[in-house]
Amino acid sequence: MTTEYFTREFMAKMALYLSPLNKKELHEYVKEGEEAIKIREPQGIAPEDYLALVKGIGDYLGANTGKNFTSDYQKIPLTSNITFYSFQLPGGGNLNIFDAGEDGKMVLDTGYGCFYQDCDKMLEKVGVDGFFDTRVVICTHADADHCGASGYFPMMPLMHPTCKAILDAGTRNYGSVNDLDLLEKFYTTSINTMSRMNVPDKVIECGTEPIGMRGLFPIIEKISFAGMEFEVWESLGGHIAGQLLLFEPKLGMLFTSDAFINFATLSKERADYCSIADSMIGSVNVDSEIARTERKELTRLAAELDAELKKEGKQLLICCGHGAVSKIDEDGKLVPATELIHYSAE
Repeated sequence: MTTEYFTREFMAKMALYLSPLNKKELHEYVKEGEEAIKIREPQGIAPEDYLALVKGIGDYLGANTGKNFTSDYQKIPLTSNITFYSFQLPGGGNLNIFDAGEDGKMVLDTGYGCFYQDCDKMLEKVGVDGFFDTRVVICTHADADHCGASGYFPMMPLMHPTCKAILDAGTRNYGSVNDLDLLEKFYTTSINTMSRMNVPDKVIECGTEPIGMRGLFPIIEKISFAGMEFEVWESLGGHIAGQLLLFEPKLGMLFTSDAFINFATLSKERADYCSIADSMIGSVNVDSEIARTERKELTRLAAELDAELKKEGKQLLICCGHGAVSKIDEDGKLVPATELIHYSAE
């Protein structure tokens, strides 16, 4: 295949990163990559810069596994028998774990597939004894940094039916109405392949019929674990279709997935990596206007819920898709709810 940008020299550098693709898939990938460059060049992304972004995904993930793996995490005691951990993984979404002792663990978002073994070892080193007693796995949405390791667990993960449809379609643009089909498809193939996404063929699909409302968000499911009961809210589809938000009223914990990101608490390295998707596609949200509506409504609801919890001497814990578990300060800004602890594999 004759290519203008994906030359033999460039593909030789990408060979290891793209090794899961068969010959036909690789041919299609290169074809889509050529078109993606032609779309983004008039929009201000030079071909050499676009290629650097593509290669940058594999370079970053490869450089942050094994002995170089690090995270920043928060350890928050919730009850006498439940401790919550939120790990900021390299470049990707947070790995959230409820450790309920003899009742096992609940995992909310799994991180990239390529980090699974590193995360398992990390849990052992920080005193959580690995993933072996995980009982429940929930994936908030179909991006690889939130569900990419779900296939390593023995139980089927729970997700929205549209999330499963996106995974089957191989593009995060499924279910949206924007005109970025090719860019979204090429980025999805890039990140899923280079991060070694591993999702099981069969999943548990949550309900979709509203059983209540929280502001603009339908409550479509309730999930119980170790005495906790989570409301599952359906997002409006701004970041990606089929995204779930979760709220535990008794503990006052709101999981916003990528509808909220606490950028101020991201390391520069993680923030720079997160910008790759935005540069390759043009936006990390499939519908930016809806995403703004979601953030505005979540901000309103968070303030309302926080005020109610403060009457009971509590506070709302906001667990963003990326960044520190946060609380709302006196100025209405998100600040870390507890100290961050640094973890290094070596």
